[in-house]
Amino acid sequence: MDRSRMSLLVLGGLVFLTSAQHIARHLTQRADIWWTPRGLSPSLSDVADRVEVYVRDVQLQEQVRSGRVQLIGGSGATTVTESDVRFRFNNRDRVRAQEIPALLTSAAFLGASSVCLLLGILGWIPARRAPPTA
Repeated sequence: MDRSRMSLLVLGGLVFLTSAQHIARHLTQRADIWWTPRGLSPSLSDVADRVEVYVRDVQLQEQVRSGRVQLIGGSGATTVTESDVRFRFNNRDRVRAQEIPALLTSAAFLGASSVCLLLGILGWIPARRAPPTA
């Protein structure tokens, strides 16, 4: 096997495997890992500039402050405080959107390396021409 064919096979194979691994990792990623961890979930006052929750057309934060929100349990009703209300966010859509440029690059490399592998396997490599002798 000549050197150029071996180079096409090795280089094409390495780029193919690296690109395919990146795409496969993205496609097989768990969907539930992007939630804010419970211990780090922000409180109602921490998310007030990003989220507004309304209960019967009144903001939840106002209802909690006034003591109108209560939790009924086995020991009776207790008033919900601001520290009792926590939020968890699912950031999966944002993370996946940030990965699009890298995935497009991997897909382009995957296609180019597939062509290199195919050329190397089939042996369709242009032969070098000998320089003309004078």
